[in-house]
Amino acid sequence: MKIALLILTLSCCLMNDLPAQDIIIMKNGDEITAKVTEVSSQSIRYKKFDNPEGPLYTADKNDVFMIKYQNGTKDIFGQQNPPEQHAEGDGSATFYFYRPRKLASSSAKIIVGTAEPDEVVVKLKNGSWYRTDYTHIGERHFVAGVYVINPQFFIMNVEAGKTYYVKCTLLSKGFKIMAEMEMTDEEAAKAEMAGLKEQTRSYVN
Repeated sequence: MKIALLILTLSCCLMNDLPAQDIIIMKNGDEITAKVTEVSSQSIRYKKFDNPEGPLYTADKNDVFMIKYQNGTKDIFGQQNPPEQHAEGDGSATFYFYRPRKLASSSAKIIVGTAEPDEVVVKLKNGSWYRTDYTHIGERHFVAGVYVINPQFFIMNVEAGKTYYVKCTLLSKGFKIMAEMEMTDEEAAKAEMAGLKEQTRSYVN
């Protein structure tokens, strides 16, 4: 999906001189550079990229979020049931995505998108808020990330005519910086947004 490709591109820019490789992204956020040999209904078999003559490893498919293959294709394993689809013209909901100002990692934008439909909603700058009218009504699986994607879906049922406030933050998890989202009520959100700057562009190409 586009959100994953945007985030993975940031990491892959650092590896331009390396040969092509498969990337297995686990649900806990770990990434494995590998050569995938088999994907079955229950497991994924692979060899480590830096040891192609070494042993064959097996990963439980339930623990894997996504595989990005060397040819640019990908398999996503996070969703058991596709979100409910609605016809165009069902109305829209208003979203406010906001990000409290932090000094650490301030230059990196938090990329917010959805798994279905496959799109990026906003690249949110530090210390800013962004308003958008969202037309995809029903159950939506939002994702967020900076350098790596957070494999935890932010699932919500979007209703036409309603307004939602979503707080986006960065958290350090070991050696990784992960983006997280949480729903906040209107009063708390407006209080936090008072000192932030409105972001008028989504910065989505």
